[in-house]
Amino acid sequence: YQMTKVPQEKRAEFMNWLADHEYDKLGLPQPDLVLFLDMPLEVSQKLLSVRYNGDESKKDIHERNLAFMSSCRESAMAAAGHWGWRIISCAENGEPLPIEDIHKKIAEEIKELVEHG
Repeated sequence: YQMTKVPQEKRAEFMNWLADHEYDKLGLPQPDLVLFLDMPLEVSQKLLSVRYNGDESKKDIHERNLAFMSSCRESAMAAAGHWGWRIISCAENGEPLPIEDIHKKIAEEIKELVEHG
């Protein structure tokens, strides 16, 4: 969320500052693997519509703000590229993948890490 407020040309600088702050200054452990479960905005909006039985008024303030949701996804994709996160696509041809398929993709990523360190 915070990175959506940072101009695109300053995001790499912000991410470097954040990593230094968290991992060097605060001493938090660095993750061995970060999986970003990517759901395109148009698919997530369809899912929300189903969840709320078409009643758009039930969406929270963030779910209603498509520009904000798009900016959040863009920021997450930038972070994924910057830090080498593994991106797992959770949709295909404009439809969400079955949970079992997403689970298999996650298991494959974890298996690779465990086997290859």
